[in-house]
Amino acid sequence: MEPPPPSLEQPPRPRSHTVTTTSSSFTANLSASSSTLAYDREFLRTPPGLLMVAEIILGLLVWTLIAGTEYFLYPAFGWVMFVAVFYWVLTVFFLIIYMTMTYTRIPQVPWTTVVNTSARCCFGFAGL
Repeated sequence: MEPPPPSLEQPPRPRSHTVTTTSSSFTANLSASSSTLAYDREFLRTPPGLLMVAEIILGLLVWTLIAGTEYFLYPAFGWVMFVAVFYWVLTVFFLIIYMTMTYTRIPQVPWTTVVNTSARCCFGFAGL
C-alpha cells in the first residue's frame, strides 16, 4: 500500500477587515435624473407653443384632406400621405416633449435642427 499523497491545501491566510467601495459618476447621475417630469402649461402661451398648436391643427387638416382623396391610385400621393402623417405625429410628440420639459434632460440633441432638416428632406422629395 502506498502512503497518502501530501496535502495540497495551504494554511489559511488572515483576512483583512478593510472594505473598499467605489461608485461611478454615471450611476450617480442616473439616480439623480429619475425625478418626476415637470409640466409647463405656459409653453402653450409662447409663440413657439402657439405655432406648434397651429401646426398640429393644420397638419391634421392636411392629412385628413389627403386621406379623403384616392391617394392609393397615385404612388406620389402615398408618399405625401406618409410624410404628412409622420410629421403630424412627430409634432404631437414634440409638443409632449416641450410641455413636459424632457428636452432639458437631453441637451446634446439639437432638436430644432434635427426636425427641420428631416422635414426639409422629406417634403422636398414629396415635391418632386
